[in-house]
Amino acid sequence: MKTEKVVLSFIAVVIGLLVAGIAFFLYQSTKTIPDSKIPKITIANPTPTKSPSVFLSIDKPQDGEVVSQKSITISGKTIEGATLIVSTSGTDQVVSPAENGNYSVSVPLDDDENQITLTAISQSGDEITKTITVTYSTEDF
Repeated sequence: MKTEKVVLSFIAVVIGLLVAGIAFFLYQSTKTIPDSKIPKITIANPTPTKSPSVFLSIDKPQDGEVVSQKSITISGKTIEGATLIVSTSGTDQVVSPAENGNYSVSVPLDDDENQITLTAISQSGDEITKTITVTYSTEDF
């Protein structure tokens, strides 16, 4: 008799949950939300970010390179119409790149480590600076 009460209680709970679940489903499926309550979502067109108007690449020499010549040629690319300033500890040179943006400039080196700074300035005034280190050494490695 005690087991029968437990089994009947369990069956009653399961049937109650089943009926409550069906009632909730029917309530939710018939529920309507007026259009005035639905928030309007507008998707704005993203504003494109301004791409850099100036870039600077250094093809030769590589940063940290060790050379045995007292002068090196620095070459690379920047935008057309830019002005390129090449600075070392002893000299500053202003270079006008070719129409396609390619540049090549010869720079004298001091003994040991040399920091070479290149600054490209566009016609609109935007600028970018890169620095490389080149070491002059006559020692054999």
